[in-house]
Amino acid sequence: MLKKLGVGRSEIQKVVTLVRVVGKLSQLRSQARWGRAEIDQHQLENLASLRAFAYANSPFYQEFHQGYQGAPLSELPVLTKRIMMDNFDRLVTDRRISLEEARRYLANGAKDRFQGRYELAATSGSTGNPGIFLYNPHEWVTVMASFARARDWAGQSLNLTRRSKMAIVSSTNDKNLSARVGKAADTWFIPTLRLDATRSMEYLVGELNRWNPEVLVAYASMAYFLTLEQLRGNLHIQPDKVFTSSEVTTTGMRRITEKAWGKVVFDEYATTETAIIAAECIQHEGLHLFEDLLIFEDLLIIENVDEANRPVPPGVFGDKLLVTALFNRTQPLIRYEISDRIKISEKGSSCNLAYRIIEEIEGREEDILVMPGTSQRQVQLHPNVFHDLMDILPNRGWQVSQEKDGKLRILLVEGDPPVSDQTVRDKLTNTLADLGVVVAGITVEKVMAIPKAKSGKSPLIKAYQE
Repeated sequence: MLKKLGVGRSEIQKVVTLVRVVGKLSQLRSQARWGRAEIDQHQLENLASLRAFAYANSPFYQEFHQGYQGAPLSELPVLTKRIMMDNFDRLVTDRRISLEEARRYLANGAKDRFQGRYELAATSGSTGNPGIFLYNPHEWVTVMASFARARDWAGQSLNLTRRSKMAIVSSTNDKNLSARVGKAADTWFIPTLRLDATRSMEYLVGELNRWNPEVLVAYASMAYFLTLEQLRGNLHIQPDKVFTSSEVTTTGMRRITEKAWGKVVFDEYATTETAIIAAECIQHEGLHLFEDLLIFEDLLIIENVDEANRPVPPGVFGDKLLVTALFNRTQPLIRYEISDRIKISEKGSSCNLAYRIIEEIEGREEDILVMPGTSQRQVQLHPNVFHDLMDILPNRGWQVSQEKDGKLRILLVEGDPPVSDQTVRDKLTNTLADLGVVVAGITVEKVMAIPKAKSGKSPLIKAYQE
């Protein structure tokens, strides 16, 4: 019937996938009623299933876990992105896949499915080592359902009987997971305006005003800048829901965004490697970990650990995450290292979900500035240190960059009234001195707009990277 109506093969494929996602989402809703004991038991059973599959089909894991086949998860070696990429061809479980072909596919635009079967996405390489990740059609339904569930928990249910206009302001490069998810969602049921975050703010504001979306999805920094445009009277939209991701959404950013649109902001914690890891529910009491994400054997296990890979208790920041995503059989990730610092809440939520809650995310390594201290060798500066100061100064945008020589470079888009360079330097110097930080120097540069990375993000905090 659809073919007779002139609907192309790719559109039919998207509709079929969307129908499967709805079915998967229904299953996830049922699993949301699980108690803690049911979640734990399911994790144990399916972890064993994943490991058995990896040992039978991945030459890499046969060697990497040699002598550990019967060991508990906590004793297995940690898989870093570099180790994974160095052993890509032997780690994947489909022997027809090669890293060389995957890179060639990315270089050619990554438009259709890789080898006609796989969705392929790549990380931006912001930590210096980009990664490539594959999902077969079955696994891709789980990826899509994880995003649908995040929206579902926020009260924005996926409903094939009602159209809902969505706008996504992130990357439109098909090698990025967010772009692939947005492209797959763009159907008659969810007409989606996909905007490249690298475009000018004037262009983005004009397109959003024209589209007037019910749902806005954006990088956290982009949602913040769009909020400022709304408050200035340039942007005229009233989305029912605003979903932020990819960067840390600070308390200050949320406060300003809610000033423009109300309490409609929902943060999502997602990675290319795992899709959604955690998301807020309507109670806004933290981000619930997706501890039951599965199709048959599929789920997600997360370990919050310190530098020595020892688990940390609730209420304490870990140094990194070790993630085991059991929904991916094509490219098994067992104790995969993600350089994010999170704190698991000691409390539960007032909602009925049994999943543990992330109380706070400090961000990736590049969001945190490490500087010399007066009474200690190093001081780690959370992004909130800069937000609490810069957000209250009259400005239309800012960015703090750590230079090679240890100096801080401040980019500032002037507001009304203008603020002097000396005022910015003095306030920042005093703030850092109170925190016991030694500052080699601070430069302030007035700019017309905050520059964007290739991905379209405008990171507000940029740590120096070797």
